[in-house]
Amino acid sequence: MPDLLQGGNDIETDIGGTNIEFDFEFKSIAPRIAISAQDMAAGDYYNISGKSAAGFTIEFFNASNTSISRIFDYVAKGYGKLIT
Repeated sequence: MPDLLQGGNDIETDIGGTNIEFDFEFKSIAPRIAISAQDMAAGDYYNISGKSAAGFTIEFFNASNTSISRIFDYVAKGYGKLIT
């Protein structure tokens, strides 16, 4: 079964985090996720949580550890497509 890719471009996050749902659920438990953030200031960072075959949650923070809104792109690479 081949690896499959899913992705999204120019997604603006909410303060407090944003849940990203994949177009289809991967057969693998946790796909690999690559993030490309835009307009980051010095000290900004992000946290990915709740990663699963169906999606993930991402939240951006500034240098003061305050949740902020940012725009990002992502690519998720996983094993196969779950068929139900």
